[in-house]
Amino acid sequence: MSSDKVKTMSKTISYSGLIILAVLFVLVNMISGNLFKSTRVDLTEDKLYTLSPGTLNILKSIQEPVTLHYFFSDQVSQEIPQLRIYANRVRELLQEYAQLSNGKITLHEIDPIPYSEEEDQAAEFGLQAVPTGPGGNTIYFGLAGSNSVGESQLIPFFQPNKEQFLEYDVTKLIYTLINTKKPVVGLLSKVPMFSSFDIETQKIRDPWIITNQLQQLFEIKSIDFTVTEFDQDLELLMLVHPKDLSEKTLYAIDQYVMNGGNLIVYVDPYAEADVPLVDPDSPIEASGVRSSNLKLLFDAWGIDYSPAEVIGDRKYALTVDVGNGQQEPHYSILGLDKEAFQADDVITSSLDFITVAMAGTVKPKEGADVTFEPLIHTSNEAVLFESSKFRFLPKVSSLSENFNPTEKEYVIAGRFQMQPNSAFPKGAPEDIDNNNHIEKLAQTVNVIVVADVDMLTDRMWVKVQDFLGQKITDAWASNGDFAVNAVDNLLGSSDLISVRGRATATKPFTRVEELRREADDQFRAQEQILQNKLRSAEQKIAQLQSQRNDQSSTILSPEQSAEIQRFQAEKLQVRKELRKVRHELNKNIQNLGSWLKVINIGLVAVILTILALVLSAIRINKRA
Repeated sequence: MSSDKVKTMSKTISYSGLIILAVLFVLVNMISGNLFKSTRVDLTEDKLYTLSPGTLNILKSIQEPVTLHYFFSDQVSQEIPQLRIYANRVRELLQEYAQLSNGKITLHEIDPIPYSEEEDQAAEFGLQAVPTGPGGNTIYFGLAGSNSVGESQLIPFFQPNKEQFLEYDVTKLIYTLINTKKPVVGLLSKVPMFSSFDIETQKIRDPWIITNQLQQLFEIKSIDFTVTEFDQDLELLMLVHPKDLSEKTLYAIDQYVMNGGNLIVYVDPYAEADVPLVDPDSPIEASGVRSSNLKLLFDAWGIDYSPAEVIGDRKYALTVDVGNGQQEPHYSILGLDKEAFQADDVITSSLDFITVAMAGTVKPKEGADVTFEPLIHTSNEAVLFESSKFRFLPKVSSLSENFNPTEKEYVIAGRFQMQPNSAFPKGAPEDIDNNNHIEKLAQTVNVIVVADVDMLTDRMWVKVQDFLGQKITDAWASNGDFAVNAVDNLLGSSDLISVRGRATATKPFTRVEELRREADDQFRAQEQILQNKLRSAEQKIAQLQSQRNDQSSTILSPEQSAEIQRFQAEKLQVRKELRKVRHELNKNIQNLGSWLKVINIGLVAVILTILALVLSAIRINKRA
């Protein structure tokens, strides 16, 4: 056979092989796409697409079908790439939910085009429409879920800045749809949170605003402080200012927790809301009458709290009226901002501002077998005062005298996860049935302890106005949100509570941020130099002016003019240095970006080319 025929046959075989490989590639993709449709591998650093065990358990518990309507304005958002990236993240997560629900979740993906029936459907569900700009179209980006009995739940709009709680929000929506009964919360309070008769004013006292909010969301049962047993339908117990409780009531609380019940406790070393009745024969207030504690239970459960200590914080001190039109900072009435909140806990992540008054501090006892998470804490400019100091506080300014911060952050509210021992190891008190006594709990319970009661009072977070006979409330702090979030979170199952904040898909350019911080530090240092020189020059000019006593003192002297000219020249020089610093910043960032482009584009192409050449050489050697 001639060499030309051999070459022609080799080319034919090569082309045929390429065609066969292409066909096989398509077939393999089609077959694998169907056979392994449910198989996924999460290779992301923070396992963004791996659902937490709590979510998986909730998905397995679904008995009745759940329908999810995912609305995203795909066409309208073409010019908003950042939102589209996050929308794709939400879509893939929802698809994961539907895939792992064993057919119990049906997902509908809807693009509500303007003036369409789909847009009307989104509006009918109550989703939030966000305008893209003046005169522009609106964007829908939310989720509507419904169950078999016609009840619905919403996420009106997926906010990108809440991405770390995306899984929690979706899981909570599904959990609420499959648990339709209104939760029952028992509220035992030693302060007048409910409507009651005020002996001093001889009038009916309105309930606290926080009580009204809780009653709108949950079934609230008022618990008498002499209770010896709780109803079986109680899903959460909330204690507010529990002081002077009988041993039988303490045992009832203990056994409620021993049976797996979650608990929220508001204690206080000095509660202004607890106004004692004045005895005409003894007008002086008794010692410790305004403090509350659960020492017997706390000691057994590993919770450390002292009613004898009140937090003082110089950084967060609020200014209060002290009379005669004067105002001074009160070191124990605090206004706490986001830096004081736990950022990755769903209870506190969305809060903006919380106020507390004469609050205490909580922490785990040394050696206690508990998992502790701070929710609200002070700054490191804090100290601990003796609570007795506030019984006869002579003046607010006395709190700042000899104030020496301990450089510690004190926790005002925290979550304890534990498998506690009973505070009654010998069993129930006398006259109480001891047959069902539980000494050790095998499962984990959650106990949230807040060392301040006053934060729940109206004056600390909400403004109430009377408008045409109706009470209008305007919240200026997040105290109410914190209280509701805590109840809402603990009412969920242990699986829902375990769903924590996750990492976000958006990764920062850490090196770029580092360069920017370094340049900003230099910029601020140079700017401070300029400001110091400016003040020095102004003082010099003022000094020269004060030395002149002639009638032309309003006219600049030669010395003043020279000083000003010198300062102006110096000011221009410093400004040049500032521009240089800023230029170097941009230059370094641009150089880093150029290197990234070279690596991502050029280097990858070179590596692929080398691999292709190596494979080609191997094939040639085999043929030879």
